[in-house]
Amino acid sequence: MTLVEVVMALAITGLTVAGIVSGYVYCTTAAVKAELAQAANAKALERIEETRSAIWAPDRASPVDQLVATNFPDLVVTLDLPGTNSAGTSATIQTLITPISSSPPIRRIRVDCIWQFRGVELVTNSIETCRAADQ
Repeated sequence: MTLVEVVMALAITGLTVAGIVSGYVYCTTAAVKAELAQAANAKALERIEETRSAIWAPDRASPVDQLVATNFPDLVVTLDLPGTNSAGTSATIQTLITPISSSPPIRRIRVDCIWQFRGVELVTNSIETCRAADQ
């Protein structure tokens, strides 16, 4: 074998190993991001359930309305990654409640979970639902 053949074989081997390593790094990064997105969805769903459990009964003799945005202020939570000892990622939960209709009474509830991935990319997980008044 000549020196040129050896150098070419090493170059091809180096490119192959670099491709494998970069593919592994990409896959682990994507897995961590997917885990954080799933944790953010879970936190947003928790807030949706809190709004669903609020009493909103405008047709009672003494009307009750706990379904207002001031009852659900912005909340800073931690998105934990299971199986790791890391501190997790901070996220902010924002709740927006707007009326859709007054007859029948229906409100739109939108919950945003805003978090930052690797200190660079800002990600928002949003969930929306509609809610009618209590019967």
